[in-house]
Amino acid sequence: MGAFLLAAPPASPLVFASPEFEPAEATPLDFPYWRQVTQRRYEGPSVIYLGGGFAMTARHVGVGEIFLDGEIFAPVTGSKRTLLNANGTPADAIIFRVEGAPDDAGWIAPRIAEVPPIRGEKVVLIGFGKGREEVLSFENRGETDFAFLWSQKGSKRWGTNRVDATREILSQSDYSTHAFSIGFERPHSAAATEHEAQAAIGDSGGGVFVHREGRWFLAGIMLSIAGQQRSPTSSTLYGDRTFVADLSFYRDQILRWTRPACSDERDNDGDELVDFPLDPGCDAPEDADERDSDLIDPLHGTLIGGATGGLALLMIVILLRLRLQRGKRIP
Repeated sequence: MGAFLLAAPPASPLVFASPEFEPAEATPLDFPYWRQVTQRRYEGPSVIYLGGGFAMTARHVGVGEIFLDGEIFAPVTGSKRTLLNANGTPADAIIFRVEGAPDDAGWIAPRIAEVPPIRGEKVVLIGFGKGREEVLSFENRGETDFAFLWSQKGSKRWGTNRVDATREILSQSDYSTHAFSIGFERPHSAAATEHEAQAAIGDSGGGVFVHREGRWFLAGIMLSIAGQQRSPTSSTLYGDRTFVADLSFYRDQILRWTRPACSDERDNDGDELVDFPLDPGCDAPEDADERDSDLIDPLHGTLIGGATGGLALLMIVILLRLRLQRGKRIP
């Protein structure tokens, strides 16, 4: 799969149904994660930078050098992790680390959606796929149809669509991925969005985002497209589909692998308080341990913050033993 297209007339770098469908804004309104959608080196497919030195993309895209603000960052050897399904089989999604990642100041870690998309929910697609170069008319089952031919090179663009089907399993090669899908609708149809978009070669690994209750969430990464058998090579038709990995199914793995305990949105120490600054055991978002510093470790008899607790616990054990001995019967 690859960068995405939108339906349109000649001259636009994306395929739009008409010029008014192409977004005038460089980025979606109030969208905080534009920089986080990047790409592999050498005009490669799309990648999501998760912050903290971690990147995510489709497994079929693979590990490689990525761009961040125009600089190239190499992957850390042996750092690749494949997202797994509940039965242990691999999904078409990976996470890997990059060397010398930029300071996280200014890089906002994308929120991963907890709730799967619902049918009809609007989404924003961002990727580095190919665009439309020209519109080609052809005979399709006795009727004239139109195909949007892909450009030779991709570029970073965004568009919109609407979730068409949910809770799907996308099986390709040896991958099996929880997914949802979207369809490329004709302009002015009931299901079409204002910037109707369809993925193309190069969009694999690109982000699909949802806006809920005033906040943006990363809902998925684009994986593949499905077209019609009669469509011309390297083109998009109305009715084509984009399949997207549903990251709500893999959210716990993503957070566990990429975030310290004090910023992983989980209650790691069971005190019903989550992350910095709410959990008193967290000194900073980078803290790797949520446990309070003044809690006694019952297994080792030590105060997590020092040795005093160990001495106190030892005295309690001695007193209990003395009481038990006094109560014993002498044979």
